[in-house]
Amino acid sequence: MKKNIKVIILSLLVIFSIILEVTGVSVMLGSSYAYIIKPVIWIFIGIIAFIFFQSERLINTKYKKDVDFIVIVAILLYYLIYFLLGYVKGFANNPYDTSIRGMLLNLWSIVPIIISREYIRCYIVNNCNQKKILWWTLIVSLVFTIIELNFNKFPTYFGNSEAFLKFIMQTFIPSLMVNLFLSYLSYFSGVFAPIVYALVPYIINYTLPILPNIDWSIISILNCTIPFFSYVYINYIINKWDKLTKKKRIKVVDLKGLVLMILFVGLMILFGLGVFPVEPLVIASNSMYPKIHRGDIVILKDTPIEKVKVGDTIRYRMEGYSVVHRVKSIEKDADGNMVFITKGDNNRDVDLYPVKTYQFDGVVLFDIRYVGYPTLILNELLNSSDSSNVSVDLGKTA
Repeated sequence: MKKNIKVIILSLLVIFSIILEVTGVSVMLGSSYAYIIKPVIWIFIGIIAFIFFQSERLINTKYKKDVDFIVIVAILLYYLIYFLLGYVKGFANNPYDTSIRGMLLNLWSIVPIIISREYIRCYIVNNCNQKKILWWTLIVSLVFTIIELNFNKFPTYFGNSEAFLKFIMQTFIPSLMVNLFLSYLSYFSGVFAPIVYALVPYIINYTLPILPNIDWSIISILNCTIPFFSYVYINYIINKWDKLTKKKRIKVVDLKGLVLMILFVGLMILFGLGVFPVEPLVIASNSMYPKIHRGDIVILKDTPIEKVKVGDTIRYRMEGYSVVHRVKSIEKDADGNMVFITKGDNNRDVDLYPVKTYQFDGVVLFDIRYVGYPTLILNELLNSSDSSNVSVDLGKTA
């Protein structure tokens, strides 16, 4: 049987493996499907893959040791950040059954599937038409991304625009990023690195009694950034390797580059969480033009209120939104309390209401031009019905 035909047959078996879930039969079968039928199906497909390709596997092992090491470092980095964020955001009890029986059942429901899946991925990627390897890699990654989706939740994914965008950002894009990375690893390393990278998160989630209480958006960021920067670094190592003669052996990892990567990813995530005394904010209007433009990101510093002076650009909070305007004067209200009179540089009049001390929320350090436009567009899509109620001239937006 020709190799391409074998790849197609194996791909069809993988696609057919989700029929029971798409048709709803898995729901009817209940727990027996998750703990018996599904693992057995994937073990069967894995055996077929092994039989098909046991005599003609073409796995690139030239970079295996380097890639395997980088993957292990990437996993350690992921969980270092993950648990450090737990100390910042707090911990919660594991929602899964952490009794011995519960852990074994949960692991049985996923370990055979992941091992078989990564063997199948490796066989397909390494035995497909190498002239079209990029297309095959993308197709395989998309198929495995779709397989991981919870089809029972599909009605909720497409319930409204907000639910759909959350599904894309929370589930689809992170899963696709991970699967692209696993396919990349399969081509340059074989099965060990993908199995380890895919399996460790489940082992952690199914066995530890407590886990960091982190919002889904942070998990999504980690699931996107760690594979991306790992890919960038592996690609750098491979390109560096290929530029050297075969007789010369390079270092497995450039320690300086690794440290810089770890610091960059860690700082980026912690910065987004607001752990540091500065934080970013996207600007949604031109009320501060030309100093600050719509779509800019301003960096805010947590400043003591007594240090605020006339001329500073501050953020203050209104009900449901924030405003970034300049302090025109500092006065006392009828009760003798300090208030700020603010105005947008591009507005005719000062803001309608004086800013009280409890509304003050930081001073603008500087702005980054237009970087916040993607976030701004997404936010407007989710809240388009509210945009007509905002008054720019009187400081009703920022």
